[in-house]
Amino acid sequence: MDPARAQPIRPPPEIPPVASIVDRMVEKQEALAHELNAYEFLEKIEIDSLGPDDRPRRRSHVVVRIGPNAHALILTDAPGDEQAKRATAEAEVKQARRGIETVYSFRKAVPRFHVELLGHGDWQGEPAYHLAFRGKPDEPYRTSLEKLLNHVHGEMHISARDYSILAAQAHLVRPVSVAWFLVRFERLAFSYIAQRIPLGYVPKTVVFHYRVRIPFASRHERQRIDLVDYHLAHPNRTSSTP
Repeated sequence: MDPARAQPIRPPPEIPPVASIVDRMVEKQEALAHELNAYEFLEKIEIDSLGPDDRPRRRSHVVVRIGPNAHALILTDAPGDEQAKRATAEAEVKQARRGIETVYSFRKAVPRFHVELLGHGDWQGEPAYHLAFRGKPDEPYRTSLEKLLNHVHGEMHISARDYSILAAQAHLVRPVSVAWFLVRFERLAFSYIAQRIPLGYVPKTVVFHYRVRIPFASRHERQRIDLVDYHLAHPNRTSSTP
């Protein structure tokens, strides 16, 4: 008998139901958001104002230090009209923070999606579940964000070891009007990549690309947020590691 054939065949790893994977992912993200309250890190925000061809017409940079409990301190020097520049920077930072916070606010959003398992494999050396999700177009909504989520499709990779989000991408499948039809999202795309630190998997790069039409104007931007230099704000404080 061929020795290779005599070796026992290992059964494939048991994959939990999709609902269980999603529930554990939500719990993990909420726990991670709580743990990050003890950390400091930098957000490097790059915003491109885009033309019809998606090429940058104007670029701005903001660097923000995020302290414990998400306290934000803008570090970027703002030459010229300090007050105006500062107001612009603060508006950009608030927008970026809202984007980051969406990564940790899945509990209310999850029921608005159909989720299916595409496979089980590897993501940059980490065993992972590959999921697809699509919004329920007829789901009742109360806010503009909920209406947008109804028309978002995407995919994500979830760690099979601790259920962290490793990577995600999503896009709006059709234009959506919000705010009494005065604001129309003609394009919306999102991508997320995680990085591993001693605490676990945390955000590394988040990118938003959107084109919004408002009365007599439009806004077309790509916003990239790189998160670096994670460290405990109080080294003597203990933090659980997954």
